[in-house]
Amino acid sequence: MADLGDLLGSLMSGLIRARRMADEQTAALAEYYKSVPLLAGLSVPRIRIPELTIDMPFIIEKELAGEEGEMAEPATIASALEAQLETTLARNSIKPNPIFRKTFAEEVNSRLVLLKQTAVPIMKETIARCVQEAFTATLHRTKTSLTEKHMEIIARELREKGSAVGIARRSAAPGIVANINTADVKEQTSLTSVVRLKITLKEEGLEWVTQAGESGGVKNTLQPE
Repeated sequence: MADLGDLLGSLMSGLIRARRMADEQTAALAEYYKSVPLLAGLSVPRIRIPELTIDMPFIIEKELAGEEGEMAEPATIASALEAQLETTLARNSIKPNPIFRKTFAEEVNSRLVLLKQTAVPIMKETIARCVQEAFTATLHRTKTSLTEKHMEIIARELREKGSAVGIARRSAAPGIVANINTADVKEQTSLTSVVRLKITLKEEGLEWVTQAGESGGVKNTLQPE
């Protein structure tokens, strides 16, 4: 028995691994064709699975209730972020307004208190965005001017720290425990009662695209072919 989501994930990841193995063999074959004069002018074979349909019978054993995540105390997060800010500033020899650290801690604490009172699902990205907004607001409140590079460094490290310390308890999505053992399916179900899952997996490709970043660096992103 296993969670239905894990079963579907295994099917999809298995298809991805199969595509990777096929592409690796295609790349090796391309090198071979290139080295043999009689084959160099021929097209290199490539196997793809554009669409795969799976018809799978299974038994639903039980349903698992989900569990909401819980955010750590705002004051605890704010204290950790203030310490991280101090470390980042010292490591990069950045000397902002003397009240910058204290103002930031107050700003992030007040925003996290409001966030905790809402019904918004608590996720790492939610906290990271809250931290980013608090940092931006602090820059305006203290009239602090930093270089674009320094702002990028500080914001990145604060977001990472907020994501690391912000969650007290991770959320758990609802699940279904499924049994796909062939013998069990035959013994415990009939043709009229068996649960069948028919899914179609379609293959789509991604490719790396290199672009110039806003701060002058290089940014690599994955985009559809």
